[in-house]
Amino acid sequence: MCMGYKDNTTTTMAELSPLTKQEVASMLVQEIAKKGDEIPDNFLHKDGIPEAIYDPDLWRNDLLIDFSLLSSSSTTELAKLRSALSQWGCFQVINHGIEVSFLEELIEVSKQFFALPLEEKLKCFEAFQGYGSDTYSFKPKTSNWNDRIFLSLSPKEKVNLQCWPQKPQNFRIMIEEYSKKLTTMNEVMSTAMAKSLNLDENCLRFGKREPASIRFNFYPRCSSPKRVLGSKPHSDLTTLTYLLPEKDVEGLEILKDDKWYKVLPIPGALFINFGDSGEVMTNRVFKTSVHRVSTNSVKDRISVAVFFSPKDDEEVGPASELISANQPQVYNKYIMSEYLRAFFESYKLGSGRPLDAFQI
Repeated sequence: MCMGYKDNTTTTMAELSPLTKQEVASMLVQEIAKKGDEIPDNFLHKDGIPEAIYDPDLWRNDLLIDFSLLSSSSTTELAKLRSALSQWGCFQVINHGIEVSFLEELIEVSKQFFALPLEEKLKCFEAFQGYGSDTYSFKPKTSNWNDRIFLSLSPKEKVNLQCWPQKPQNFRIMIEEYSKKLTTMNEVMSTAMAKSLNLDENCLRFGKREPASIRFNFYPRCSSPKRVLGSKPHSDLTTLTYLLPEKDVEGLEILKDDKWYKVLPIPGALFINFGDSGEVMTNRVFKTSVHRVSTNSVKDRISVAVFFSPKDDEEVGPASELISANQPQVYNKYIMSEYLRAFFESYKLGSGRPLDAFQI
């Protein structure tokens, strides 16, 4: 799930009256999981969930990118990047320069937040930002088995510090530091993607700025992993999504040629999803990664996603250099706010691709 369409809405607990704390808690997955193994109907996938293929070699070879080689414009690594994004729309990246100890600490403080008493977590509750549940925010047809902290990071007018966690004490500082590290990394990655397509190196970026948003996902243990998904199949609205998964608990799965593949977490690596905005900008030379998250009957799971996206008022369209007689234009240009409406309607109904509305 990506950045919130109504980020500028500041719906606090006080403004949700007469909704009580108990009513809010009834929609939080972590609180539902505490009550026992019975799963509410709105989380159940009645037709079951297709099994995913386990192929660990895939993630150790073709879909493992060395960031240090991209930084030096290695021809071999640029070709590998192009292949991964053309075929799968995703890859894992190593040697990215972010200390493993920092990434491990970020996961740890995330766990500490979700372990706080409910009263403390509700201090940063909001409908669309802060702590909460997508079940409450968007009322989808089938709910995801996760709670989240969702925070806008840019532009400044969307940042609502009232819903940023105050505990653990170093949480805010780490969020800001991680944002800076990924901003630098994303500039290099955007340049590398453009070079792999023989484009001007600034062709696939929307200027130098902080990432649009960050989301901390908490997937509680689930007694019915064959009927409940942590996150339903979807694509991100981004150009790129940077995902930090918990290293010891698998869950992320990728769709390729109508088959699902389990993602093998590589210690110290970041997982990168290519999003819908990127697919449009590259005229579908690079493909969006459709993904889902399975549930686990034994362990809770944490992940941290950072989303780089165009601003709501920015125009998105295919690079002219990637349109030709052999590669006709696939999508019409659109303003990002138009896409966002299609994205969240699709998410709510659980059907169709948002990009279908803009396909030529």
